[in-house]
Amino acid sequence: MEKIQTIKEACDGVAGAMERLQYSPLTIKYFRQDCRRFRDYAMQRTGNDSLNDEICLDYLRETIGYPFTEDRALTTNEGTHIRCIRRLLEYQQYETVFFIKQKEVLPVETGASCDAGHIMAYVEAMQTADNSDATKKLRTSHIRKFYQFLSCREINGIDGVSADIVHDFASSMGNYSPVFVKHILATLRNYFRFLYKTGRIPYDWSASVPRVNVPANLNVPELWEKEEIEKLLRSIDRGNMAGKRDYAIILLVVQLGLRISDVANLQLENLKWGRNELALVQHKTGRRTVYPLLKDVGWAIAEYLKQRTGANITSPYVFVKNNAPYEPMQPSSIGCVLDRCMRRAGLQKKHGVVSGMHSLRHALARRLLAQNTSLFAVADIMGHSSYASSSPYLKVDIEGMRMCALSLEEV
Repeated sequence: MEKIQTIKEACDGVAGAMERLQYSPLTIKYFRQDCRRFRDYAMQRTGNDSLNDEICLDYLRETIGYPFTEDRALTTNEGTHIRCIRRLLEYQQYETVFFIKQKEVLPVETGASCDAGHIMAYVEAMQTADNSDATKKLRTSHIRKFYQFLSCREINGIDGVSADIVHDFASSMGNYSPVFVKHILATLRNYFRFLYKTGRIPYDWSASVPRVNVPANLNVPELWEKEEIEKLLRSIDRGNMAGKRDYAIILLVVQLGLRISDVANLQLENLKWGRNELALVQHKTGRRTVYPLLKDVGWAIAEYLKQRTGANITSPYVFVKNNAPYEPMQPSSIGCVLDRCMRRAGLQKKHGVVSGMHSLRHALARRLLAQNTSLFAVADIMGHSSYASSSPYLKVDIEGMRMCALSLEEV
């Protein structure tokens, strides 16, 4: 296909893709305004609206000071400029807009009516295979990304797929992490295989899906030292409701190893104050688990809930947003808590390692192993798998967790 040469051509292509993906007219209007500002800059600077890396970098450099010298969150204005340029360059290279905000668009809404049945059948097959709700949701989102790609290419569903289309889809994710790409392509491969085995497509396209080799040490988690965690916690201002909430969230991950999805889904009924326990169903695995409600964790949650009650917040979820209508925090918002706290504490992310909330779970695992906790017990506590537990609730090693818990009396 002939490569798009101008900003106007790319802008029209992206806007058309957004229309097909059912974005609101207002969102498309704002995008076109951003493109118009960029095009005006290019015309004034070079006398034409040719789209290339050089003019894109010059524009970002002069408008928002890109690239930035410090590790920080983007402002709204900065994010708007960067997204506009990224979308134009993606469309120029692949004639698709792959990662604009994903809409819950089933294939039936993009003209491929039979494909909605394909997805539903695949979801039912995952249900039969006893996959967790989180796994089903993740794989379904992966498949929808593929259909989003087809829609941008104006391909009417699975019948229009070819080996070249599959390879183009894989290539369109070249700017994303190998682990992320590997998971999406693995889902697509599994989806194609399912459709072929059930007689829904005449050819097994799974063999056309490229395989991504990910080095075993690619996602090495941040190795948190005890002093760093203590500094992180000390930096949180617990004089307000937001600070009390963030402190409790960090403690749940540091001391109990909860996943951010479980922190987000935590409800008041999960707190068993009379038994000093926290009982929940893990979002990722679907396993019912009881954790010890350690003294410092319990006090942190209680302090937050006390101030929350004073603000007349009645949500059944433990952690809510700070502003009315006080909706439950989403996992993405939970993940941002650590970024804010790290910046406040002056802790820098280390190059080449994963430093998100998940790294704090790894820090707990290291402390457990340092206390000579068995690998089986560590796996149970981290919620990785079940080994010889047939009781309705998996009881983690309460005493082991109490022994390895950080002493936060000075924090």
